[in-house]
Amino acid sequence: MEEKRRKRRPTPPLTERWLRDQAHAHVARYAASEQRLRQLLWQRVRRAQSFHGGSREEAAPLVDAVITQFVSDGRLNDARLAMDWALTLQKRGTSQRLIQHKLREKGLATPHIEAALEQLFSEEQNWETEAAQKYAQRRRLGPFRRIPDASRERYQKDLASMARAGFSFDLAKRVLSH
Repeated sequence: MEEKRRKRRPTPPLTERWLRDQAHAHVARYAASEQRLRQLLWQRVRRAQSFHGGSREEAAPLVDAVITQFVSDGRLNDARLAMDWALTLQKRGTSQRLIQHKLREKGLATPHIEAALEQLFSEEQNWETEAAQKYAQRRRLGPFRRIPDASRERYQKDLASMARAGFSFDLAKRVLSH
C-alpha cells in the first residue's frame, strides 16, 4: 500500500508584516518572553526560507525590528512576566529554587528573575514554609496523607519528594513532622 504524504502549504514570502502577524498571533494566545518570541520568529524564518530562499543575514533585521516594536509597545515585558509566573508558582507551593529554574526555562533573564523573587520575599516572611506546606498537602505527604503511614521508608520517600521539589532538608523535616 502506498503511503500518503502530507503536503505542506507554502509559507508566504518573508516580510516584516508577516513576521509581526506571526508574533502577534503567538503573544495573543500565550504569555511569551523575549527569548521565546525570538526563537519562534526564527522558526518561522527558516520555514519561509525553505520555500522562498534567503539568508539569515537578510532576516536578522526583520526579526530584530519585530522584537523591538513589541518591547516598545509593551506587548513583551519580561519583568512583568517574571513576576506573574513567580507569583503563580508561589501560590501553587513551589520552592524558590524550582521557581528560579522554571523561569530560566521560560527564557527570562537573571535580573528579571532576581527582581521578581526579591519582591516576593519582601512581601511575605514565611513564604518558603507556606510553599512547602502547600506542596505537602497537594501531594498528600507526611501528616497530610489520607491513611497515616509512619514507617521509616515512607518518611524517606516523602523527604526525597520534597528535596526534588527544591525544599531544604530542614524545612522538609519540619513540614513532615507536624
